[in-house]
Amino acid sequence: MASNDMASELEKGSPSSSYRTWTGKSSKTVNTDGTPSESVQTLSSVKRGILAMLHSFNLVHLRWTRNGDPAMQRHGRMSPTKIRKLEDFPTGFPKLACFLNSDDAFMVYRRFGSIYSRLILRKQDEMSRIEALLQGMDKTDEADGHVEYLMSHTVDEHRECIPAAWPESRTELMNRLEKKALDYAELLLKTHQLKSLSQPSSREYRNVLHFMENSGGQLTEEESAFIYEKEDLITLRPGREHAWLDDIIEKTLKIFRCRLLRFFFCSKETRAKTNDPNIHYYDRTRISVCATTIIMTIILVLLIIPIWLLYRLSIMGSLVTSPDSIVVILIFTLLFSVVLSAFTKAKRHEILAASAG
Repeated sequence: MASNDMASELEKGSPSSSYRTWTGKSSKTVNTDGTPSESVQTLSSVKRGILAMLHSFNLVHLRWTRNGDPAMQRHGRMSPTKIRKLEDFPTGFPKLACFLNSDDAFMVYRRFGSIYSRLILRKQDEMSRIEALLQGMDKTDEADGHVEYLMSHTVDEHRECIPAAWPESRTELMNRLEKKALDYAELLLKTHQLKSLSQPSSREYRNVLHFMENSGGQLTEEESAFIYEKEDLITLRPGREHAWLDDIIEKTLKIFRCRLLRFFFCSKETRAKTNDPNIHYYDRTRISVCATTIIMTIILVLLIIPIWLLYRLSIMGSLVTSPDSIVVILIFTLLFSVVLSAFTKAKRHEILAASAG
């Protein structure tokens, strides 16, 4: 009854100093005229500020995720990732190009080393002829006593006449020589870059060869002849410190095919690249993590086992008198050096410094 009477009084607007309305765990103080008190106004302004900050953050987040692209879906969600499937491309060069681009290990192409060597020899011969002609001009001026042309380029450029035996002036010859030299240097550097690229491993070569001879083998005999130039092939895959270990992991995954291994080493994107049961794509990042874990485990074992053996020898009291401690140190130092040389690209002096440490 008391509560009902109070409610009726409040509805009628009966005078009262103030009352509290309880909502959950917080309370609001309301004046008798129905307006919020000063504390409530402060809390409301803070609340409005927080809501404004959250709204601004949401706008920035949506603009960042969508990036102004109308292809993005609503509510800030991006469109599904587009995966190029082998089955979506017609057989021939379109399908072969998709296959070679689908994995770093399949990017195998010809170097044309003999062609570049032939071009270098040609430009080398051209520069040799120009060099001999330039030396003949210099000897002619020296023999005729016109040493001033050899001592100043300005004087040589403004000479009134040239010997009749010269096909062109020395300035024109030098300009032609400059172009030839720049072309020769550029060709040398390009050839060096191609030569520095690695050759595909036997496994990478067989993968591309089998694909071209089976699934993508609808090329003409002349067009597919490049794959049989094994000594002239290069791979564009980035160099890795433990590529051979990656190959061992992939071979193991190929032998022990199960859903669990595919779950750990195949991402959603790699599984969507093809429906062919004979072609398997593995996530390079996950394989690299696995290889790094193996290497760290081996290094950890090489560090712990000698310490444990030396500890056992110290307990037995033979650490100082027995040569077993020296043998243990020598063996594990040798193993550590082998691991460094096999799993990393460390140079000889770096391996020596790490082993001595």
